[in-house]
Amino acid sequence: MKKIFNFALYDFANSAFTTIIITFIFATYFAKQIAPNPVLGQSYWGWTIGVTGFLVAIIGPIVGSFADKKKKIVFFIRSFSLLCILFTALLWFSKPSQTYLLYTLVIVGIANLFYELSLVFYNSLLKNVSQSNNLGKSSGFGFALGYIGGIIILLISIKLFIDNDNLPFGLTTIEAQNIRAIALLVSFWFLIFSIPFLFFVIKENKSKIKKITTSNFDDLKKLIWKKKISVLGKFLIARMLYADGLNAIIVMGGIFAVGVFNLDIKDLLKLSILMNITAFIGAAFGGIVNDKYGSKIVIIFSLIGLILSSIIILFTFSAKTFFFLAAINGLFIGPIQSASRVVIASMLNKNNQGKGFGLFATSGKLTSFLGPLLVSTITFLTNSQRIGFAAAIILLLAGLIVLINIKKIN
Repeated sequence: MKKIFNFALYDFANSAFTTIIITFIFATYFAKQIAPNPVLGQSYWGWTIGVTGFLVAIIGPIVGSFADKKKKIVFFIRSFSLLCILFTALLWFSKPSQTYLLYTLVIVGIANLFYELSLVFYNSLLKNVSQSNNLGKSSGFGFALGYIGGIIILLISIKLFIDNDNLPFGLTTIEAQNIRAIALLVSFWFLIFSIPFLFFVIKENKSKIKKITTSNFDDLKKLIWKKKISVLGKFLIARMLYADGLNAIIVMGGIFAVGVFNLDIKDLLKLSILMNITAFIGAAFGGIVNDKYGSKIVIIFSLIGLILSSIIILFTFSAKTFFFLAAINGLFIGPIQSASRVVIASMLNKNNQGKGFGLFATSGKLTSFLGPLLVSTITFLTNSQRIGFAAAIILLLAGLIVLINIKKIN
């Protein structure tokens, strides 16, 4: 249990980056105070995340396979985590001016690249800390603890830096110092709470990774093609599609809420807390259901729920209704993420976890630029965030259709 908790603590640590930087506080700060307007802000932000996703798709499987061969998983996960933390801290210098537009996008892009690469190796260790009969609970516990981390750091951010007339450390609201300081808080949070995983869990498992002698590309090919496309290969295609849609919703959600429903920063943070609570419930419950009924059932029903609630959001004009539906979305996002990780872990042996989860990263990132890119480009061309956001729903639906037609996934 201690190993699982320390493993999950990394989710608790890195959730600060996705929650604060990528989705809510810093994303909306960029759209409203650095970019010329929220529509362009959504476009620029989505393009940046899309480019880094494409890079992860190319680099992930190669680095993962190399790590399996050379026993470098410990080195890579520590390095990528620390580099993400470093570049996140550099966002302190992103002042509320269009002068800092390119700087902010470059720093966010680099930080996100290292964050996503760290997940390749983090996910690959799920099987090392779990038993075959509790992969669902272990993965669900990790995501659930991550959502709790997101809630806590959001509350700290509100109390210390946003809804506070007496800002700490001599900070002021001039040049958005209070908002920029949250990037430093995220870096500190990520560093402190990732220590148990980075320096204890993976140290214990390092010796369990055996050396493999075949070439990197042959290894990768064997996982997804054996005279015909394998079940793993089919699942990766399905996951590639629905992960693109999910990624677009997560990355662009905060900017969408601000631009379409005109939420202020306090309302946005309330929404984020609410979504983290429902995502926590969904991930925890989904993990239990996963072990009992299988990952495929969990993913299918969660995708259906997410698609339906997202369609309704497109035709909603009430902020209160949007809050309710966004909370419903959170219930479905957690199980999709958790169950997808379990599918991959259950299909791989301990010798190919690195390369397998490299492919898992690729399936989520090879066209991950497509989700944000489609949303961003359609938003740019139509000058409508609602129309742009519909692209994410189409990708979710495409992934669902492919997944339903895969027969041999539990």
